[in-house]
Parts: sequence; structure tokens; C-alpha cells
Amino acid sequence: MPDLVIVGAGLGGLAAAWDAARFLPDYKIKVIGDERPYVRHKLRVAVVGKDISISTKHIENLGVEFVWDKVAKIKREQREVVLESGQTLNYDCLILATGSQPSRPKSIEGIEKAMGFRRLEDARRLREEKPGRVAIIGASFVALHVADSALAVGAEPVLIVRSRLVRKSLEPELSQKLEERLKELGVKFVHAKPKSVKDNAVEADGETVEADLVVTATGVDPDIRLAKEAGLELIWDWAVKVDEQGRTSDPRIFAIGDVANCYCPVTGKPDYFGIGTVATLMAYNAVKAIQGSKAVVKTPAYIKDAFMGRNFVFRAGLVSPQAEKAGFNVERIDVSGTEYGDHAYLVYEKETRRLIGFSSVSSRDIGSKAIELEKAIRLKRKVDDILPPDVGR
Repeated sequence: MPDLVIVGAGLGGLAAAWDAARFLPDYKIKVIGDERPYVRHKLRVAVVGKDISISTKHIENLGVEFVWDKVAKIKREQREVVLESGQTLNYDCLILATGSQPSRPKSIEGIEKAMGFRRLEDARRLREEKPGRVAIIGASFVALHVADSALAVGAEPVLIVRSRLVRKSLEPELSQKLEERLKELGVKFVHAKPKSVKDNAVEADGETVEADLVVTATGVDPDIRLAKEAGLELIWDWAVKVDEQGRTSDPRIFAIGDVANCYCPVTGKPDYFGIGTVATLMAYNAVKAIQGSKAVVKTPAYIKDAFMGRNFVFRAGLVSPQAEKAGFNVERIDVSGTEYGDHAYLVYEKETRRLIGFSSVSSRDIGSKAIELEKAIRLKRKVDDILPPDVGR
């Protein structure tokens, strides 16, 4: 019986285990995890004491074995995984789902003093320390999650923003609209470049932001240690390079989720999109590849999130600055006040009128419409095919 070892018990690793149990009945499947599974993007509700753990019973009932340990090294020639406990596991195929860690930009002096917001202990710390003021370095979705969490525990959140809010997911005007909405709810903003982190303050372009707790939320660094030490090829020098099925430079090893590149549904080129939905689809592709299939489910560029009540953010495809950087000649259509949300834009290629992007900030959930647009983007439909009837053509 061949052995499949999955390193990582996050959403990607669990999805891989579930799919493998269904599609690879002849394999003996083991999952190695260094912490019990939970829904990472729900950390902000864990801050107020809610349980976000994920049971593995339904996967174990399919014959999957979980090993709670850390991987020390991968021996590719011997096809072995060595655990920190000293145990050695053989593999015929290996799936790396090692995830990522909070980025700590070297340009910011003392950044090691800042807390990340990535694990359950981070949520517990925010709840138990009861800070009066939280300085948050970054403008990412995680930065907004931290701000939401700070308000939930009675703290004042201060976001230190170098550029604009979630700039890869919103048109510039929508970043501004979101900031205005959050200001009304008690979030403060400092637009400056952070220079250093002190014990209870952040220095940013000559301004001192005092705080009881400093959190870094500038993005993530893929956890490539095992892959790099094993000699697997990297892309951009910071992620594991994979093909559309998740196969690495070693055909027996696959990488999925935050640790690897995915592929943009608009350009077809390697991209990075570290969210759970993408990880689960990458897991499916990897398992099907091990099964022998050449089919690929394309990973979507889609985000839906909500902050501090009814402040919904949606993104599908590329926003216009990203599209222009990718070489597209684009135009935009303002669809604010329609079925696509309070403030919303469609982005399309000028010559072909192909729809390539959508983003929205709204007080209502327009999830089904956003999913329709994501599908239209993947199918390369024209913007005229989906324009609301009350918008000029």
C-alpha cells in the first residue's frame, strides 16, 4: 500500500486529507500537524472567546491518521520525512501544506517586538492583556481583522497605513470609502511609513503612535523552510514553485496553499493568493494529480469579508492598478448603488471589453452577485453581458 504524507493541518492540509481519503483508496494517508486545526480567518471571533476549532473525526473515520508533531527535515532520496520526535515516515507522495507566518519587514527597526495575528495564542493575548490602545502596522485584511478584534475587547485601534487599505482588492476610491466608514466606528488612521517599533510605540515618519500593544499585519511569509532545505525550486525566491496541479520540481512532492504560488484566472500566470478557498482547490488538484488525472480546477481570485458589523468588502479578478501592471489597457464602470453594492466598480479590457475585475464596499451582502461576476471573469465574458440594466452602456 503506497504512503501519502501531508505536512500541515490547516484548511489546505485537511482538504487534501479529505480528498485523498475519497479519491486514493489504495493509499495509507497520514497528516502531520503542529497544532490542532481551527479556522484561521475567524481568529477575531476567538478573541471574544468563541470556539473556532475544527474536528478531524470525519476525516479520521475515513482511515486517515493524524500525527501531532513537527517535521524536522525531508529526505528526498530516501523518500522520508523526519519528525522532531525522531520518528521517520516513508512516503510515495508528499503534500506540503505548511502555510505561512506574519511578515516582519526588515526595514522596520525593532519589528520583532510586534505581535503577529496568526495563531490562537495571538487571539488569547489580545483578549487577556486588555490593551487600551492597539497600534496596527499594515493595511491588509488581517490588519482590519485586528482592528475589529481590538474594538471587540474595548480597545482603540490605530492603523498605520503606508499606502491605502487592501490596495490589491479595492479600487483607490473604494479604499477611501472603506476608511471613511471605519473611522465612523472608532478606527483611527495614521498615514505614514513605519520606521521603528518601541516597547509601547511605533515611530512613523516622525510621528509617535503610542500603544499598549503593537501588532504587525503587513502580509505573510510562506513557510518554505522544509522545501528550501530539501532543494525544491522556488518562485520569486519566497514561495514554492508549482505547476497548475501543485506539482513541485520533485514530481513526488506537491505544495498547496500559502506556501506555494497559484495561478491567476485572468492572466493565467503564476500568482499568490493566500486564502483558504484557494488552498482547498489546490488540495483537490494535487490529489487528482496523484490519482493520475490531468484535469485542473482553476483557482479563483475572489474575496468576501465583513468588518465591524455590516461593512462588506468584495473582490473578484483584478483591480485596475493590478490589471495595468499585468499589461492590460483597462477602463472602469462605476456601478455604485446597483445590485453590486453601495460603492462598486467593474474593470474591463478596453479593446475586447472582456470583464477582468470587480470590487465593492457595501453595507449589504451581495455575495451571490459577486460570485456571478467571479464566474464571468473566469469564463472571459464581456462586460456588456453583465451590466445592470440601470447602468449606461
